[in-house]
Amino acid sequence: MKEKPKVLTTTGEKQERRENSPRYQAWLAEQAELEDFRREEELRLQQERQQQWERDEELAQQKWREQQVRLAEKEKQELRIREEWELEQKKQKEAEEEVKKKEAEKLKKQEDLMRQINDFITHGGEIPSSINISTETHPNKPLCPFFSKTGACRFGDHCSRNHQRPGISRVLLMPNFYSHFGIDQSMIDEYDTDLMLEYEDSETYQHFREFYDDVLPELEQFGWVVQFKVCCNFEPHLRGNVYVEYSNTQDAVAAYQKLQGRWYGGRQLNVEFTSISSWKSALCGLFFKRRCPKGRSCNFLHVFYNPGNAFADADHDRKYSRQQQTNARSRSRSNSPSPSRKRSHRSVDKT
Repeated sequence: MKEKPKVLTTTGEKQERRENSPRYQAWLAEQAELEDFRREEELRLQQERQQQWERDEELAQQKWREQQVRLAEKEKQELRIREEWELEQKKQKEAEEEVKKKEAEKLKKQEDLMRQINDFITHGGEIPSSINISTETHPNKPLCPFFSKTGACRFGDHCSRNHQRPGISRVLLMPNFYSHFGIDQSMIDEYDTDLMLEYEDSETYQHFREFYDDVLPELEQFGWVVQFKVCCNFEPHLRGNVYVEYSNTQDAVAAYQKLQGRWYGGRQLNVEFTSISSWKSALCGLFFKRRCPKGRSCNFLHVFYNPGNAFADADHDRKYSRQQQTNARSRSRSNSPSPSRKRSHRSVDKT
């Protein structure tokens, strides 16, 4: 007779049987494997986070170092800018002080110069060396032939040739002093008489005669005038130029001192000393013959005809007596259309 199987009655026995079962053992193995995988993953993730943190830290350190470098460069630049600004301010201050010093020295020299000029005008004698200093634009270059003859050049100081200017002389030049529509605006040929007529029936010439009678007596207040010329050239460097030569340097210096910076007809005078060694060479000999091929573009002096042919001898570098000058002036006044005419409102300002 077969035995009946034993019936497990206790919980412990059931638990032991379950733990010893292959299925349970497989589950345990699987759980152990999963636990190992979890630990490995946590370790891997921890290592990755550590590496990421280290990379972030390295990047942050690098950015910090770069920022420090930029800050250092900025500080250096600001320091350099401040030093440059301070240096510039120092230089500017020194320059201003130097300018003030030079202005003070210049003012003192001008005062000394004016004192010497006044002594020279009052007492005469030798010309003070301090006021008789010639200047040159290009000392090592040949002389400009036009400037040497007329005291003016179309290229001014930019001329490639040398311009010699005397410190003082007997000849005064007042550039662009005379002004009239006929020579300021006329763009036509010189011998077209529509706008510019040189002779007695010309409006321009009549205006010149008024100018002549207005200005020459003013100039004669300072001494004996031996030459007086007014240019009617079209070229800007000669247009309206007025030349006056005195019999001696003392009178010329006195005229320069009184006329420089004064006003005439609403225009301020600019007076220069110039040197005209020969009026015959300075004047265009073909102009009054109406044969000058250059017309108003000529670089020699085209001048108005002085009333009564005054100063004609000086035109040919001949000596001109004071009596001859007086006679010429008298003839010019007698030929004037209005001898009793009052002095023009354009007279040189006495102030």
